[in-house]
Amino acid sequence: MIFMITLIAVCCRIISFEGDKRMRQKYMILKDDENGKLIIRELAELDKEMFSMLCEETYEKSKIKHAIQKGKEELISALRTHNFYPPGLQADKIAEAVMTIYSSGSAQPVEVYIDDAEHLAKEPIEILADEPIESETEEVEEIFEESFDDNFEGGKAPINNLKSSIAIAEDEFVDNDEEI
Repeated sequence: MIFMITLIAVCCRIISFEGDKRMRQKYMILKDDENGKLIIRELAELDKEMFSMLCEETYEKSKIKHAIQKGKEELISALRTHNFYPPGLQADKIAEAVMTIYSSGSAQPVEVYIDDAEHLAKEPIEILADEPIESETEEVEEIFEESFDDNFEGGKAPINNLKSSIAIAEDEFVDNDEEI
């Protein structure tokens, strides 16, 4: 169900992006002290200033506090789930907001607005440098130079009498132009 909603929202985001060049998302971060939970809701702007909820994730307060103590990267890892996996820049802003909520002690919800069109231009593209390939030619040549045992199947007769459940008629063949 969530997958279908996400798929529909993504399609709407693409259509929205092509129309007015804006793809906005809102993340509502709620700290539920009574139940010891953190709730993050992901909403997408389907129409101008009209947001629709895509996903809601609930986290245990103790796990979030533990992740905050280990640092922002650990917190981002703790916040990402199978259903909620924001890209790097978005995850960074969400993690900052969560850290602010827990450091301030406030129970007020925080809203994080993200315009994907701006973030797509800012998202760093990681270029992997080509590493020189170590010379493996010697190892490969050694493998090909190795000789097989001279006795390899040398003393055995070839296998001629195989019984198979598949019988091929010798007078039937399939031409590549014909349908099978």
